[in-house]
Amino acid sequence: MNYPFEKLHSLKSVIPARPESFFVTKKRFPPSGNDRKCFICLFIYFLPFILHILFFTTASYADDQTIITSETLEYDYNERTYVAKGKVKIERADTVIEADEIIYNDQTSDVIASGNIRYHDNDVTIHAGRAELNLETKSGTVFDAEVFYKKDNYHISGKEIRKTGNDYYSNTEATFTTCDALVPAWCFKGRDMNAAVGEALTAKDVFFRIKNVPVLYTPILWAPILTERKTGFLFPFFGYSDSRGFQLNLPFYWAISESRDATFVLDEYTKRGLGTGIEYRYIGLGNMEGKWWGYHIRDNELRKDFFEFRALHMQRSTERMGGYLNINFINEKDYYREYKTDLQVRTNRFLESTGEIALPFSNSRAYLLSQYWIDLKEDSQDPLQRLPEAGYVLNPTTAGPFWISGSTSIANFWREEGVYGQRFDVFPRITHQFGEDITVLQSLGLRETAYSLHRGEDDSLHRESFEYSILGHVRLLKKYASFTHVIEPSLGYTFITNSDHSPAIFDSTELFPKTSLLSLSLLSRFISDQGELMVLRVSQGFDSYQGDRPFLPVLFDVGIKRPLPLRLGTAYNVHTGKIESINSDVSMKIAEIAFLAGQRYNRLTDVNTFVAGIGIHPFTPLSMDGRIWYDAEQKETREISFNITYTSQCWGINLGFVKRPDDFSVSFLIELKGLTKALKI
Repeated sequence: MNYPFEKLHSLKSVIPARPESFFVTKKRFPPSGNDRKCFICLFIYFLPFILHILFFTTASYADDQTIITSETLEYDYNERTYVAKGKVKIERADTVIEADEIIYNDQTSDVIASGNIRYHDNDVTIHAGRAELNLETKSGTVFDAEVFYKKDNYHISGKEIRKTGNDYYSNTEATFTTCDALVPAWCFKGRDMNAAVGEALTAKDVFFRIKNVPVLYTPILWAPILTERKTGFLFPFFGYSDSRGFQLNLPFYWAISESRDATFVLDEYTKRGLGTGIEYRYIGLGNMEGKWWGYHIRDNELRKDFFEFRALHMQRSTERMGGYLNINFINEKDYYREYKTDLQVRTNRFLESTGEIALPFSNSRAYLLSQYWIDLKEDSQDPLQRLPEAGYVLNPTTAGPFWISGSTSIANFWREEGVYGQRFDVFPRITHQFGEDITVLQSLGLRETAYSLHRGEDDSLHRESFEYSILGHVRLLKKYASFTHVIEPSLGYTFITNSDHSPAIFDSTELFPKTSLLSLSLLSRFISDQGELMVLRVSQGFDSYQGDRPFLPVLFDVGIKRPLPLRLGTAYNVHTGKIESINSDVSMKIAEIAFLAGQRYNRLTDVNTFVAGIGIHPFTPLSMDGRIWYDAEQKETREISFNITYTSQCWGINLGFVKRPDDFSVSFLIELKGLTKALKI
């Protein structure tokens, strides 16, 4: 097509929002002869108008003006088109397009560009060999193109890509990835690809490629390409266990609404059977949130059904009625040992379910509470259930120089075997404090407890108690050049009288025995400019009501933050000359290697376990950690675990290994950045 072009001598042309206010004729510039005189007269005549335009009206369309920079620039008035060649650059608002040659229509804002095209706006960068775009709508078609969506690092490339707003379509073969490398670590390659940014990616005849090597094929692909929640299949989890066989965990995510969602789970164990589960989550007004989980598996090897149900609902408030519900239930005590890999979950002794409704007042609250326990130890007696308890708690309230507090409750306890019944308890207290250099705190309380029991020797009994305690405390400190040493000795006495009735133990309320206890404690703290360095505490009590063994165990606690983090707590029995318990944890880090070790020892319950672990972080993407748990009482290693995690710019992988005396398991999880919410094939 031949255009009646007019060549412009300047290398930059500014095209305003209303280009018809500028005239380009077929005469060449600059004018000569009489035309020059006419031009000067017109210029002087219109000078005030021009000044007004420049200084007062430019801002009204500055954001819409188009600036063209090139080596040569021609304009066709009839077609309203510019033809720019040689290092062409067009700028309009937040959009910049560069190419070897561009044809631009200032009426329609259409652009036809060719040769080394580079397109930029706030959201997208495009490299292409040829492009047909509209700068107003930011839509069009790019050929032999690579599209980079900045916000979530999405890369789309193909021979022909149509752009409609934030949507990209390709009728030919195209690829999608979130990797920056020239040869991406992974990508999806297929035809009829539709990438709606903020929505989803769809394609046909898709190959999943690793380093450009096809490893997986699917006839249809759907994947959300956004950080928001979307309905679809999540990435599967793979595992292997000697006792359960190969495991495939396939979750499906359902985004019900902005405040509710759910996950459906299929668990296939080749040696055990098929498990199904559902988790439902929600949030609401008034600090309401909840999470419910139900799971079932028919174990073909053990020939029994396992059920698990968990629920957590919270709606706490300091101004109006609120509460929470926490349910944990399994129908078989060995469920966690058979199917859970987490050490803490597998070693739980009890499962607790609790529900409470509370009504707050200005300085007190009323409540209704229920608790249900499951003892996970085989052949153990059913624990006592609190179904329910109603009570009232008065927080410390000033009354002149005194503080008044108290609590009252009525509770129903039940169990299938053993003593159960109802209990009423009221316990008011008054507290007073005086002194400055030496602080003295004393408290006086009266307690009345009445019982209505079943299956006991005495069905109806009551107990009255009087409690008085006093504690003297002083703080001494001395400053050194690099730290401050603080010593805090304290001396206290507690006296409790009690009736001779000894009811069955329901909870800590019954652990209120006759006491005449003198206790001494010494706290030593070392503090530097960076904070606390070390804390040491030694304490012991003398109870005259303990017969020929009045001295209580000596308690020694130490906590060190620097240079070697350490926590240690021990109890030493002065009568037997033996250590009753030890709880210790120590950790240290050398370069990129972290070490930890700990011990749990209790002579009365025959617990003596050691835990040691190591974490290695040799470089940024890779981390490894291992842990060993040794039971000194049973003289066996209870568990060895090891995890490897590798995280790169666009993908991550986790491998887990767990070895126990009766089982060995392996887990495998892969993550593709940008597709973490859902994946459906």
